[in-house]
Amino acid sequence: MSEKDQKEKKQTKENKNDHQHSVNLAIIGGVVGAGVGLFANPETSKRAIRNLGESEFVKMAGEEFKKTAQEVLARQAQTAIRQLAAGYIDETTQELSGSKKETNGSEDYSSDAKYEEIKSENKNLNERLERIEKMLTNLVNSN
Repeated sequence: MSEKDQKEKKQTKENKNDHQHSVNLAIIGGVVGAGVGLFANPETSKRAIRNLGESEFVKMAGEEFKKTAQEVLARQAQTAIRQLAAGYIDETTQELSGSKKETNGSEDYSSDAKYEEIKSENKNLNERLERIEKMLTNLVNSN
């Protein structure tokens, strides 16, 4: 196909779409106009509303709308609850990890303190051992 044929084909499709769009608008305009005409007269509008209220279609549509609205509200409530729960879980997790870090920090501190204490005890023990060795050496040399 040539470029010209493609352009013509595209234009034809656009014209069909424009025509369909115009028809849809005309139908919608007619329905809206008829509705306005019905409700312009108070007596006719009361009768139309009463008839619509008694209609099975409207009753079924109302029930479906009610169910759909309830489902939407239930989903929104579930989502809100899940978000709240996730927020609390995140906060709790952060608090626990924070307290673990503090505990780890204090454990590090206490382990450092324990290390220093053990180091000091080792030093004292080494000094005692050296004194004992000297005493033994002196004892051996004196005999």
